Amino acid sequence: MAPPFQFRGNGGPNRSGDRGRRPPREQHKFTFRAPRLLSERPLLVSKRETTPEQLQAEHGEKPALKFASLDALSDSEEAEMEFSDDSDEDARPRKKRNIGSSLGTDGVVLAVPAEPPKPKWSNPDPYTALPPPDESHKRVDVIQLIRKARLANVTNTPQSKAVVANEDFISLGMSNENKKEDRQQPQSAPVDAPKGPRGLPPLPSSRAPQYVPNGPMGLEVRGTATKRTRDDEPKGISPRQGKPKTKFNRDGSIHQEWRPRSGQNCTPWLESVTPASGPSVWFHNECVAYYKWVKPELFEDLVRADLISRLSRGFERRYGKVQLRPFGSFASGLYLPVADIDLVLLSPQFRQTGRKFYGVRKGQIYAFSAYLRDMQIAVPGSIETIAHARVPILKFIDKLTGIRVDLSFDNDSGILANETFDVWKNQFPVMPVVVSVIKQFLLIRGLNEVATGGLGGFSITCLVVSVLQHLPDTFQQNVGHVLLHFFDFYGNVFDYRRNGIRMIPAGFVNKTFESKDRLMIEDPNNPDNDISGGTKEIPLIFHTFREAHRVLRDMMHRYHTLPPGTSILEKIIAANFDEYDQQRFQLYDVYRNAPQFDQYRIAPPPPPAEAPPSIPPPPPGAY
Repeated sequence: MAPPFQFRGNGGPNRSGDRGRRPPREQHKFTFRAPRLLSERPLLVSKRETTPEQLQAEHGEKPALKFASLDALSDSEEAEMEFSDDSDEDARPRKKRNIGSSLGTDGVVLAVPAEPPKPKWSNPDPYTALPPPDESHKRVDVIQLIRKARLANVTNTPQSKAVVANEDFISLGMSNENKKEDRQQPQSAPVDAPKGPRGLPPLPSSRAPQYVPNGPMGLEVRGTATKRTRDDEPKGISPRQGKPKTKFNRDGSIHQEWRPRSGQNCTPWLESVTPASGPSVWFHNECVAYYKWVKPELFEDLVRADLISRLSRGFERRYGKVQLRPFGSFASGLYLPVADIDLVLLSPQFRQTGRKFYGVRKGQIYAFSAYLRDMQIAVPGSIETIAHARVPILKFIDKLTGIRVDLSFDNDSGILANETFDVWKNQFPVMPVVVSVIKQFLLIRGLNEVATGGLGGFSITCLVVSVLQHLPDTFQQNVGHVLLHFFDFYGNVFDYRRNGIRMIPAGFVNKTFESKDRLMIEDPNNPDNDISGGTKEIPLIFHTFREAHRVLRDMMHRYHTLPPGTSILEKIIAANFDEYDQQRFQLYDVYRNAPQFDQYRIAPPPPPAEAPPSIPPPPPGAY
């Protein structure tokens, strides 16, 4: 039986069994090459001169020798040299062995006769044989050799530090006189030298000119010029940005930046309050006076609308038939003087199909940010691109007005919310007054920003409307009663851990799967959306509502014991309103000097004077 395989080895084609077959192609044998070690690199192995530690002097002198030549040295202590080191002169000499030497009769050293050669194979006598030559040979004392090689004049030369002496300085042909001239600095700057950056506006003053809200249409500012000149500087950007720099105080108190200074008028609306005899009517009149004081003036609406027009024209030049729509507090007409503007850019595709086209990819947001920078509308360095959020937005500050803008893309939820707000405004006329007080209450405490866990503007509106939906119409005629009931209901009665708020139809729902530590407000335009889901500090907010109700109720009970004209709102919303004055003054300055507002500043011509009635002619025959 033939084996299942046959080992052929490396034989050629002439082996038995391979006859007639084509000889295999000769292959190269595999040889393994180990990788070269890092220590064998040419940089480490090659023979080269060592790099000098410092540069040589310019005059070409060689450094002095530190050691003598090796040929002129001897490690023998008996052979004294002129450059020998004397540090070991007192050391004991070593014991010497005198091997094979003898003295003659005259004291002359006689040579020892050489022994006859012994056969190489003979064993030496262990008692008479000398030690091996390498052991009996005198060893070189290396330490002693180095000590003698060091030159004496070198050791006595004081050492100088190369860094201190600046020995490695490379001269560029400059003389010492030029060096002395370079060290002489001018004592004072030139007269025409710039005092600072020309493109930055000056810092705002600590106190803006007093704004007079009760002038004709609120357009008069005390102590201002009638026209801006070429030398006038633009107003600086407000440093506080309409809200505290930090989040809030853990006890819900007023933030430090909003606390009024001593002697400051912290209730400017009190001058226009209609007098009343009872606390209920007085509180109602004060709430209405505050609303009239804080609501936007005509020039504020015009300047903010002009900002939207400038942005809209810029985006239309680049992106064609896009629409820039406002929403939020500005669109509803219920915003504070330092409030920002919420805008949304709608693409034609989104308006037709409802599917998002802008903001889907992060690259689009960065492209809008770059184009906004090229438009030169925003303050340089103020554009903030938030492309990774669930709702991408662009934040920036308008260069002309100092107003802060939040720009989103292809999202109509804010526009639908404004339509709902208009319906509620007509249904509940007292709602804007109450909402303005609640916004101011949360603003000065830093609890009005959703990004920091606060309550947003539309959520505040929903809370006020939910209270009004369950109050009788007669009770809604007094703003003070509604405000007290609002603080009492959400501070003491409503349990946000178990119940949620439904707007349409009006009512409350039991929370089942929702978070127990968050407030739930059902979106009136989308029942699946919770518009207050981002409010993390709802326990603190409701705690401040409870304290506000306690303070206001105490003031109402003590009203007859207080001096006449005492403010009740002062206990909850009194603040430092310098920020309001600065922002309003800046907007009024733009309104007064910008050419696009000329049509609103020019007073209409007076009506033509009527001709005096003519006397009718007498009837015929009267004479």
